[in-house]
Amino acid sequence: MATAVGLAVALAATRSRGAFAADKPRVSIAVVGCDDGLAREAQRIATVELRATLVESPPDAATTRVSATCDGALAELKVLDPTTGKSVERRVALAQAAPTARARLLALAIAELVAASWSELESNPRPAAPPAEPLAPFISREAARAAIARPFVELAAVADTHVLASNDWLFGGGARASFWISPVFLVRLDVLADYAELSRGAGTVAVTMPSLSAAFGASFTKGVLRPAITLGARAGYVWMNGVADNAGNVGSRERGTWFGPEAALELGVWPRARVHPVLALSAGAHVVGVKGTVSEGRDVEATAIWGGLSLGLAVR
Repeated sequence: MATAVGLAVALAATRSRGAFAADKPRVSIAVVGCDDGLAREAQRIATVELRATLVESPPDAATTRVSATCDGALAELKVLDPTTGKSVERRVALAQAAPTARARLLALAIAELVAASWSELESNPRPAAPPAEPLAPFISREAARAAIARPFVELAAVADTHVLASNDWLFGGGARASFWISPVFLVRLDVLADYAELSRGAGTVAVTMPSLSAAFGASFTKGVLRPAITLGARAGYVWMNGVADNAGNVGSRERGTWFGPEAALELGVWPRARVHPVLALSAGAHVVGVKGTVSEGRDVEATAIWGGLSLGLAVR
């Protein structure tokens, strides 16, 4: 399973240029009356600042259209934004910057004006007054919203199950915190505790396994779903207490630390809702583990490969 998750990470990291373009907002930037070199550099910088795809061909109904008209030391900017149905304008004094810095000044002014329009997708996603012009498709509006979304923190309470290499199932839960450091990349921390009383021929074995993990990953939103892949490490402690059913057997105890790498695939549903469900599938390997020897029945093995499944509610 870890190999499959690693392959998924590699595929996500090497998606085609076309796939990336579908995840980015589309902008068309026409610069008129300016030096050609300044115009090209302003287009490039503005596109990078907006984390967008620059459309060279005639724009369609999903493309945010920008026109910048230079008139001496001034530039008049106009934005027609189908993601919000808004049109905004602004004038910029290019003479305030040195000639070599005017392309960047113009680009930043364009990016700020477009971002100001896109910000309504976050602050007022369902305006009471509908726009006069048809809005861009939902996927285009989501791409624009994601481009200007600020990093955020998501907290989740989860119910968890932990599967040992000996095919024993432990149940428990805990808390998880995800810190989005960009619209795509995140850092995740969690604390879990799992427990089970395992039946064996000579008695029962009570197993308690608290653990914590740290991981780095990437995610992207597709409509109402947000899949995320993380890679990290998990460490914990395990107590195994054997209780014999009769005087002919003797119970024993095993305990110790365990840790190893962990990969996880998480799926958030309606991720932009303040409270939303999350489902996570994880797998890892014990670099260090604990084995409980059982005289009648299979051993309890917190060693080798393990798996996990958690379901919870997240708040952002």
